[in-house]
Amino acid sequence: MAKRRPTKRGPTYRIDPIGPDEVEPRLAVLVDRLDPLLAADDVASVRALLASGSIAEAYERLDAATNEVTVPVETSTLVELVLLGQAIRSPGG
Repeated sequence: MAKRRPTKRGPTYRIDPIGPDEVEPRLAVLVDRLDPLLAADDVASVRALLASGSIAEAYERLDAATNEVTVPVETSTLVELVLLGQAIRSPGG
């Protein structure tokens, strides 16, 4: 009879979706967190788009800026970027 591998036990995390009313403030916090890692003109562009209410465009610009360079970030920052993208692209986001 084959031996069963032990099940890995470790921390588990619950990831709740981001509601539409949370997108703008959380995106602003994410921009603040990434500010020291990105080019100043990219950050200014994203902030200008946020200020004008162009949330989806601000996210796309931030996503493009992070794709243009290697940005060392913690996993939680990357997860936040992905979750914000999902919230913005979801119907009603």
